[in-house]
Amino acid sequence: EYNSPQIYISTLMRLLRFVFMGALPAVLNAAQPDTSLEPVPPDLPLPASAPCVAPWMAEANMLQPYGHSQFTMITHLGDRPRHLQIEFGFNAITIQPPDSHNCDTGLADSDRISEEQFRAAVAAYRAAGYHVVLYTSLQACGQTPEFQSGQVAREHPEWSQRDPKGNPVLVYGQPWLCPNGGARQYALDRAVRIAREYQADGILLDNNEFFFAKDGWTCHCASCTQGFRDYVKKRFGVAKTKRIFGVAPDQLEIPAEEGPLFALWLQWRNRVWAEINESFRARLREINPKIMLFANTQYLFENACLGTDLQYAHEDVVVSESVGLNSWQMSRKMALGSALAEGRPLWNYIGTFVEGNTYTGLKPPEVISPLITATIAHQARPWIVDGFDDGPTDPRARQAMSKLLAWHNRHPQFYTNTPWARAGVVLSLPSRNALHRALIPENLGAFLSAGIPATALRDEELSARKLKAFHVVTVETAACLGESSAKALSKWVRGGGILVAAPDVGCYDVLGRKLPHSVLWKALGLEAAPSKEIGVGRGKVVSPEQGAFSQTAVSLAQADSFLAVPGSGVEVAPYLTKHSLILHLLRHQAAAQPIVLRLPNEFHPAAMNALMLTPDSEDAQVFPLVAGGDGLTFSVPTMPEYGVVEIPIR
Repeated sequence: EYNSPQIYISTLMRLLRFVFMGALPAVLNAAQPDTSLEPVPPDLPLPASAPCVAPWMAEANMLQPYGHSQFTMITHLGDRPRHLQIEFGFNAITIQPPDSHNCDTGLADSDRISEEQFRAAVAAYRAAGYHVVLYTSLQACGQTPEFQSGQVAREHPEWSQRDPKGNPVLVYGQPWLCPNGGARQYALDRAVRIAREYQADGILLDNNEFFFAKDGWTCHCASCTQGFRDYVKKRFGVAKTKRIFGVAPDQLEIPAEEGPLFALWLQWRNRVWAEINESFRARLREINPKIMLFANTQYLFENACLGTDLQYAHEDVVVSESVGLNSWQMSRKMALGSALAEGRPLWNYIGTFVEGNTYTGLKPPEVISPLITATIAHQARPWIVDGFDDGPTDPRARQAMSKLLAWHNRHPQFYTNTPWARAGVVLSLPSRNALHRALIPENLGAFLSAGIPATALRDEELSARKLKAFHVVTVETAACLGESSAKALSKWVRGGGILVAAPDVGCYDVLGRKLPHSVLWKALGLEAAPSKEIGVGRGKVVSPEQGAFSQTAVSLAQADSFLAVPGSGVEVAPYLTKHSLILHLLRHQAAAQPIVLRLPNEFHPAAMNALMLTPDSEDAQVFPLVAGGDGLTFSVPTMPEYGVVEIPIR
């Protein structure tokens, strides 16, 4: 019957019409049939309860033992809690309840603990002044016997995170649990139970995230599919969903290919974990209004697969694992963390251990010390996941940790002050997610290397209040900058600010769709990115090419540098008290020559001396301030690995 060319062509056209207008759009991200630039509706409200503010958090140094180390900390008590407090300044501890600790597959039988031992240890650490945080999780239910044995997966296969092909995502040898099924309530009930039984001061949800597999990102389970459909319908409505995505909400499938629908799915995934945190906080506060919720997130992750972007406003403490970073990278991560925390306590999980499977052995002091100093210099609290117990270890590393952490604990006056920076660096989670832009712009590192303090700012949250303090603001990666943020930047520039922005800033919407024009250049009254520096109101705008961006930014912010000679391997993190300027000095690289530091013209010393304290000595070094061509300067002949300088100011 296909001998006739006319019949053949007619049949082929019907088949093509079926494929491209019928079945395929619902399966492959609606085939992106018409990514019209119809405006995207605002996101749905995501209520957040006020963070719990616990006074003990301001001066807490956290220890988290694991495996054999936890066995030692729990069963060999003696005066260990007090000794660790004196030696390292620890005054808080995160521990696994006995059921979780004992089912660790790598644990020796001799390292298991009893309920009585655990309760005695909790009482002993509390008696020594420690606050106790209990370890659990949603995705592994705290690694309980029921999870580790596979019982949960066998009884509830529908609770597992699923990859695009429907396979469960295996981590720790078992399928990770999805937050959108019955596992949510199951894990919440456990968290409430252990918080009540052991009177916890805080609960840590570990690995609070979706995960990935070789065949793609999660989660594609039935609960996630229905949850995503409900979200799209509520936010977009049926008609708008059809116009933008080519299919009704109840026919949507979670996309496996990138595009506008994929970008929307990423946003929904972020909301899921924010809602998890809120539900846990609400239930936990019913049993203890002062309990703190910690959620371990890898917020520096290179892409959006973990789904953590919206968690930070929905937890009491922001904490992240930091393993395998050098000190410069750690400083940049702490700047990012401060932007995400927005005033909440920022904690940095510092992996000091050598063996990742057993958490034993200490890395050498030349590795550990810079990670700790980069943490505390940025006013993050140290969270030590330790590699030291009573077994073989590196005594030099233990001594270095003791020196820094105990000194940090003895000098709380240096770690609760107001940061000072006149350079703002805008970072963009939406642009990382939709367009694969770098989360930390390169110019942030260039500022720090040049001795220019910089504050990271989230592009979704720019406002006149947040921009007011800055002389220079850079926008290097925020191609998905929103209209309200563009207007805030425009108002700030017109008031006298200096804006350094990449040409494509604001050229895409939150779904990654190319706009007909940049919302930033439109807000500034410009047709496009200027080819040279241009005045706008009382301020000015420059849009350098990518290769010249960092150099241009540093040049425009040079007046606020604390280094007379940039690139010396030293970072300066300044803070203000009511009557003094506090400078945290970090030596990231060896300094063969004396380091000359300068004061920006904004500061007027009340005395012509700078006093420096270091963890190596309780005696202050005094450096005279000298007036010259670079303004007021002082010289540090031998730069320590870390020091704090105090200068009285008027």
